[in-house]
Amino acid sequence: MIKRALIIITVHSSLVFGQNELIPDSTASLFDQQLAVEFTERLGEYVPADIELIDEEGNNIYFGEFISKPTILVLVYYSCPGICTPILTEIADVLGKTNLDDDKIPYQILTVSFDVRDKPDMAVKKRSNYLKQVRRPIKPETWRFFTGNQTNIDRLTQAVGFSYIRSGEDFTHPGGLILLSPDRKIVRYLFGIEFLPFEFKMGIMEATQGKVSPTTAKILRYCFSYDPEGRTYVFNIARVVATVMIISILFFILFLVFVTRRKRGML
Repeated sequence: MIKRALIIITVHSSLVFGQNELIPDSTASLFDQQLAVEFTERLGEYVPADIELIDEEGNNIYFGEFISKPTILVLVYYSCPGICTPILTEIADVLGKTNLDDDKIPYQILTVSFDVRDKPDMAVKKRSNYLKQVRRPIKPETWRFFTGNQTNIDRLTQAVGFSYIRSGEDFTHPGGLILLSPDRKIVRYLFGIEFLPFEFKMGIMEATQGKVSPTTAKILRYCFSYDPEGRTYVFNIARVVATVMIISILFFILFLVFVTRRKRGML
């Protein structure tokens, strides 16, 4: 089943991305942006193995050769003035907070620029910069940065349902992560620019099994809270219990109202 998830991102002055608000120059302009900038979920589908990308050393790599373990695919562009930097910074932060062991649970992160102007030398710089931001040791090969030509970038973005449009020298595009199983199957999407370490780790575990899962970020964020001392997410029992109590009280009040009215009607 294909689902569409609309996420508008600011990369120029005509759109403002903030507290769930968009301030367009015109209604027509906003409508055009909404049609063009989105994720189209392709859960259960496979990314073609013969898509050719370029690694940090300038080597041509086929997608099928590189994807042999659970993979988090990140589509950005390296000169982005908008959310690409926050997304990559968030990944580095989340990697530092999780207890994922890339020896016990092999996984990898593949960052690919969809801007054909980006070249391997910039990929090298980005990789070095973000690996330094991870606050625990990980293998350098765990996080790779690739580029590609227009034909192969188009094939990749279309395969994973990632749409974007050029806006002057920049791009308007959605933000999120795509999780792939070792056989290149799309198993999950994590939308936005903030990710729970819990769902990050769970996504990798599910990708290991090739299990296709829907997006559940909002539920996870509500039920789990981050413990800065333990550097992990814990079940927020107080919040969940309070929610259950409030719902129960509301139902009880509605029940009393219903019973009272019924008795009055019988008199």
